[in-house]
Amino acid sequence: MSVLATLSPTQALARSALPHQLSSSTALRTTLGARRCNFSSTAAARSAVDARWKAAVVPHRGVVEVSGRDTVKLLQGLVSNDVKALESSKAPNSPTLVYAGFMNPQGRMLADVFIHRQSPLEDGSPSWLLDLDSRTLPSLLSFIKKFKLRSKVKLVDVSSEYSVVQAWSTSGSPPPTELSDKLSVDPRCPTIGFRGVLSAVDSFDLGSGTSTVESEEYTLHRIVHGVAEGALDFPEAASLPLENNLDYMNGVDFRKGCYVGQELTARTHHTGVVRKRIVPISLYRPHTPAPSSITEVDRAFAHAPPAHLAEVRSRPVASDAAGAKPARGKAAGKFTAGIHNVGLACLRLEQVSRWTDATAGDARADGLEMSVTTADGETLLVRPWIPGWWPKEQPLPSDEE
Repeated sequence: MSVLATLSPTQALARSALPHQLSSSTALRTTLGARRCNFSSTAAARSAVDARWKAAVVPHRGVVEVSGRDTVKLLQGLVSNDVKALESSKAPNSPTLVYAGFMNPQGRMLADVFIHRQSPLEDGSPSWLLDLDSRTLPSLLSFIKKFKLRSKVKLVDVSSEYSVVQAWSTSGSPPPTELSDKLSVDPRCPTIGFRGVLSAVDSFDLGSGTSTVESEEYTLHRIVHGVAEGALDFPEAASLPLENNLDYMNGVDFRKGCYVGQELTARTHHTGVVRKRIVPISLYRPHTPAPSSITEVDRAFAHAPPAHLAEVRSRPVASDAAGAKPARGKAAGKFTAGIHNVGLACLRLEQVSRWTDATAGDARADGLEMSVTTADGETLLVRPWIPGWWPKEQPLPSDEE
């Protein structure tokens, strides 16, 4: 087996959706957690077999409308990315969506956020929608209001009026015109698709060749591609933006001015040392072959889920050798979330690089085996993956450095 398993390299968005061999259990099934948009009956009737694109309501999302003449100034000082690009609504190819993170003054992540541009107010002031996890929305609103002070900004929770929708390709075909007109390119990774905030009341059609699917299909899609999102993957005030791949997902602008939490983020970036990151993982049982691809998703894989932030441990494969002392191993990282037999975990990269399949004949002698314990006490083995869309890594730092 290879020392460091990787996903197939990704290409441009419209040409590179990985084929899914989707199978999984119901034990880790993600609840809907969001209202369904009123998809038109025409769209709902399309065959999923023939569809070139899939669309789903993103679960657990809230929407906040931010408007007023000081909108840009306020958000520019609070989020990790440059939001000024959203002002250039008349410029060719100007973005309509910016991805970023909110951090506390200590540089710890509070939440990830999508900022969607809307039509300006009658007086020309910006009006934007913040698409963020509904479970952290109340605390994040309180955080923003601490910095609002006398700014000419209005904050309104409009979650009941909108649904967040994600669409992605299943064939590498270009998006239907109706889809690209209503949704924006999601900047996080080349294969993640398009995203938008649409009315929760009005019917809409995302075009021929697009089928609507359950929210868990989107959850599965992003996990397979190693894309973290929401309160589980970004535990509030408990993780760092670069460990969460915010830099890899185009969520940080290292050239912009000051913002809350910038100092630690910039220092970590310039030192070039990030010892752990969120990676996709496959779960499998002891004494069974490890999955050969992250796309090997087993819908029949029944098990209780590991607890949120359950410890992932690694131990030398050589500890199974005759005469070797049993080894409990050491901490490799934390499990954040999963569905079926795949998930995401924040793991030490040096240990990820040493993962090996203990059952394989070519298992490396100094390799590591990883495991996690489920809520009911079962031990599952963990196979980590490095997404193909990641930039080329520098040499991995040693845990002993």
